[in-house]
Amino acid sequence: MKSVLIGIDGSDDSRIALRWAAAISEALMVRLRAIWAWEYAADTVVSVGGIDLPDPEEADAHVAEQLEALLAEELEEDAGRVTARVARGPAARAILRAAETTPKMIVVGSRGLGGFKGLLLGSVGRQLAEHAPCPVTIVPRTTPVDPVSLETIIVGVDGSRHAARAMLCATDFAGRVGAEVVVAHAVETLQPIDPGAHAPEVDPRPELDARTDLVEEWATPLRQLGVPYRVRVVEGDPRAALLEVAEEEEADGIVVGSRGRGPLRKLLLGSVASSVAQYSPIPVTVVPKRA
Repeated sequence: MKSVLIGIDGSDDSRIALRWAAAISEALMVRLRAIWAWEYAADTVVSVGGIDLPDPEEADAHVAEQLEALLAEELEEDAGRVTARVARGPAARAILRAAETTPKMIVVGSRGLGGFKGLLLGSVGRQLAEHAPCPVTIVPRTTPVDPVSLETIIVGVDGSRHAARAMLCATDFAGRVGAEVVVAHAVETLQPIDPGAHAPEVDPRPELDARTDLVEEWATPLRQLGVPYRVRVVEGDPRAALLEVAEEEEADGIVVGSRGRGPLRKLLLGSVASSVAQYSPIPVTVVPKRA
């Protein structure tokens, strides 16, 4: 049975992510699984003659109590429908092991879960987005969760196979929760960077019209399933353009492929996906190659 898997560590970010994941799992009519991974601190010093660290079983029990209390505090009566477990080891590794049953989605907060907490896109979120077998949603602390809104979803497309997977994910997701999809495609500016006195001006309209027709072809899955959608073709860098479209549309989430046609295609997590997940004030779902 499909599920939504949420990684928790007790941070404020993971609490917001938990409430978002709970609403998503209910809308998708799948069960919610929560996992809290712990490990001894890497810089723990054990003095000669004694140890202050708890036994692993004691630590498991303590974290399990924290997890149960957190679920009850954040979800109240809905906490009973969550399947919760405690795991040992690094958070990303533990979540990936738990994802071997192929959940419908993995959800984590944008920070917390170890690593460098000063980064908006934490190290765990990045590892999951690169290696998970299913879509991974990064939920920032700024996400409205009282209540969770699921009315408008942005999907970024560029004609790549990764974008095609993002389109299928957005289509399935929007179709299940009743959201409208805004299909966004960014075209690098057609005007010369430094026109000079004799450089001809370029009329962008024919190119933008042609791109709009192309994006309509990419939106075929939406039409086939009857999911309401609109097309937005905009000029600019895709990394900024997707965020601008999301702000203009007052969107509730963004879906992107893990890579695209940008200059950094050799990276597991492409520049567009990485930048959007880093700076977006709303949830970003990254669809990996394996999804």
